[in-house]
Amino acid sequence: MNLSLSWTRALHVICIGLLATIFVCSTVASAAPAATLTFKEPEKGSHFTYVDLPPTAPRVDGLPVSVSPGDELILTNRLTKRGKTIGKLRARCTATEAVAKISDADFVQAHFICEGTYTLPGGALYLNGSIIKTGTEGVVTGGTGKYAGARGTFVARDARDGAETSIILLGE
Repeated sequence: MNLSLSWTRALHVICIGLLATIFVCSTVASAAPAATLTFKEPEKGSHFTYVDLPPTAPRVDGLPVSVSPGDELILTNRLTKRGKTIGKLRARCTATEAVAKISDADFVQAHFICEGTYTLPGGALYLNGSIIKTGTEGVVTGGTGKYAGARGTFVARDARDGAETSIILLGE
């Protein structure tokens, strides 16, 4: 009986030790920033399409005066650094709430959820986010090429003539 009790205690101690090691290693890895990428998304040259699902809304200057759940924004933007094009953003944002009357300030009330891809030199980053009052923010969910296995966060803030984007990639 003492022998089985010793083995039980030993296994218990080993399991606790392994769990603690895994926790410490994953915490250290997820907290270590590996890289910060910054670039601009100029308004000039961007492509934007609004898909208005039924019930459709009247349009003013090409944009609907109201939003219903399921309506989508589809966009393609160039990504630039020091005035040189370095890649593209392709994204789709879907409204999750109805908004009866749209103004610039009220547009975020439609709670658009977005998914997209930043195509950059050496690979691509995949992301999920949401439109907020100051731009778009969210998470990097993966990547290809030199960004394979990437994870992190991004924020694209409205700026003069487009947006300024920062991506913080976490280390392994």
